[in-house]
Amino acid sequence: MKIKYANTNMKKRLLISCAACLACLFATAQQWDNYKSSLRNRYVKISKTNLPIVFIDVGGNIIQRNTRILARMKVIDNGAGRYNYGDTAAYPNQTVDYEGYVALKYRGNSSFNNSDKKPYSFKTLKTNVLPDNGGKKKKVKLMGMTADNDWALLAPFSDKSMMRDVLTFELARPFYDFVPHARYCELILDGTYYGIFILTERPTKGKGRLNLNDPGAVDGDLTGDYHVEIDRNDDPYYPSKYHPLNGKNGSVLADKTIKYQYKDPEEEDFAELPAGTQAALNSEIDKMEDAFHASNYNEADGYRKYIDVTSFIDYMLATEFAFNIDGYRLSTGLYKYSSARANKEGSDARWKTLLWDFNIAYGNADYYNGETTNLWQYDFNSREPSDGELVPFYWYRLLDDPVYIAEMKIRWKEYRDGSYADENIVSKIDSIASLLTSCGAMERNQQAYQIIGKKVWPNYYNGSTYAAEVEYLKEWIKRRLQFMDKALLPHEQRASEPVMVKAGSYTDDIIAETLPAQTSTTAPVDRDVRSFYSAKIKAEGGLPVDRMITSSYEEIKYRLAPYDGNNVIRLQEQGKSTTIEFEKPFSTSLLYMLATSGGGTSIVNITLNYADGTSSPMTTLEIRDWSVRNPQGTEAVIGLGNINRDSDVMSTDNHYCLFDHSIQADKNKTIISATITLNNDAIASILAFSKIAEAFTDIVHVTEKETIKSCAITGIFSVSGIKQQSLQKGLNIIRYNDGTVQKVMVK
Repeated sequence: MKIKYANTNMKKRLLISCAACLACLFATAQQWDNYKSSLRNRYVKISKTNLPIVFIDVGGNIIQRNTRILARMKVIDNGAGRYNYGDTAAYPNQTVDYEGYVALKYRGNSSFNNSDKKPYSFKTLKTNVLPDNGGKKKKVKLMGMTADNDWALLAPFSDKSMMRDVLTFELARPFYDFVPHARYCELILDGTYYGIFILTERPTKGKGRLNLNDPGAVDGDLTGDYHVEIDRNDDPYYPSKYHPLNGKNGSVLADKTIKYQYKDPEEEDFAELPAGTQAALNSEIDKMEDAFHASNYNEADGYRKYIDVTSFIDYMLATEFAFNIDGYRLSTGLYKYSSARANKEGSDARWKTLLWDFNIAYGNADYYNGETTNLWQYDFNSREPSDGELVPFYWYRLLDDPVYIAEMKIRWKEYRDGSYADENIVSKIDSIASLLTSCGAMERNQQAYQIIGKKVWPNYYNGSTYAAEVEYLKEWIKRRLQFMDKALLPHEQRASEPVMVKAGSYTDDIIAETLPAQTSTTAPVDRDVRSFYSAKIKAEGGLPVDRMITSSYEEIKYRLAPYDGNNVIRLQEQGKSTTIEFEKPFSTSLLYMLATSGGGTSIVNITLNYADGTSSPMTTLEIRDWSVRNPQGTEAVIGLGNINRDSDVMSTDNHYCLFDHSIQADKNKTIISATITLNNDAIASILAFSKIAEAFTDIVHVTEKETIKSCAITGIFSVSGIKQQSLQKGLNIIRYNDGTVQKVMVK
């Protein structure tokens, strides 16, 4: 949508004349003082700072959301390693990075509506005349960034680390054609301190950014250049022909629509562009979606003709790494160049992705599982199908393509070997934290807004200090990386086999298979009245009817005991030991135990007993409490519910878990039983055992002449997804006629 520029004096008179009747409205929306959060702002002063200082003068006029007002801006930036001083009269010889007029407005959705510190958008101008009055925009370099006239001042508020957007941009930069550059600064507006802001490039058409031409500018080609954004319906948009899906294998949500907002060109531009531009843009979207919707979508002439696959993988990895709630369905930019331009310049005319808006990612949301580290954001629809904005169907289609999956795993390895390496992530976080604290910027921001230690929408975690907020971010990322590495990095997989316990060893029944629960169970999981239930009673939160479980963390297979009898070894007396006999003697190097705890963490000692009369060294395990509201990614099973044994009322917040625990064994000896001792006053429940049979890796190393599998090969692909006639040296991806895919390394 084109921004209309307001006559500031007229706008001010209109607002003042309506003040009395709109007082209640503006108490919760627009304030007369341009959102000064309180009088605290007025008493915060900058003596010196290591951050650039942005001065904006609006002359007391009210800043608008949908119209731009004229303002004067001055940026003081004495350069790296030098201080900047707020008293420009006392320090008249400071380096002025920019001084001139800007067209200013508020920006943002949730960042605007739920924050005392508002984000801004501004365009730099040649003179003191707004564009709608005949003025011209002016491209300028700000704080060392590429010259342009379109900028944003992001206002970190709910993100108390102040770094989630910047961290995302910096980590992803090596893998993208364009990622916005950003610089921290402190803002003074009409003489009042407004805190730490992030001056950032916007993903727009400028040469240093997306570098888009006007449609039809190159040989009259209307196949591009285009920029759209999947978002809400608050801007003119083109509705997708295809509805989102209720999960990977779910039904079509026919009452939901995916919206492509027009960003460049905007809707108002179409009248000035060659005839048919809007229809051509819509057609380019249709072609991409049609290819995904086709039954042969992953063949040579399928979706790869229309999207830059690597770019989509990069977006997915960055979004999943951050577990960005807004990812895929909001603020998701797509852009492309025209076919004629691509042919002329040797570039790519397929759709590419953009990164934007990560302020409530990285565990910074208390809704839609925003705090979790062991779920996938692409599967948002299966968890929240009633939301108004859902993930487009083609992300599910991509993940149905084994070649795409293989490429994504290879790309993640590149990420982890590069900028997403543990040490680099920690270094980036520490560097930003030092930048914001070393010269008092964070202290001044806290004086103005007093948000540290206070819940701000939509915080899940509230640290008592800034250092605690930074530590939470580090720990959350650590757990997230563990989860993603487990799923995406090549690793030794373990072939496991359930181990059955001899009849009579199970002591209690904590799984209800019928109602009432009181008659189909004998005990609760904890000291309350709550037990697990079977999916036969309720699918959501229920344990599987077939009693087979593969743990999500260790990928170990277990078989639970029948639900209609005792199905758990329940230990609730501190210091008491029990010996569990196994149905058949067996040998293994590693025994796994599936367990949970009630009343807090259970501490147990375990000793394996061998057929020759000897025993293993004692292993001490800590079994976590079954209630887990912030999963760490190491849980075996999450999302279980509970049932009240007295009332049959079932939980609505299914956050109960089971856990893997491993015990080393002597593979040269035969195990016949295990002795377990409870060492504290919690309640331990042991549900099943499994043994490791063998180990294998998921990459097969062969020579060019060796046979891979006995079934027929239907396709050989490079790591970039290009179909090949034969195996090539290096890594190959092979698809077989039985539907399986294998990664093969040719020596």
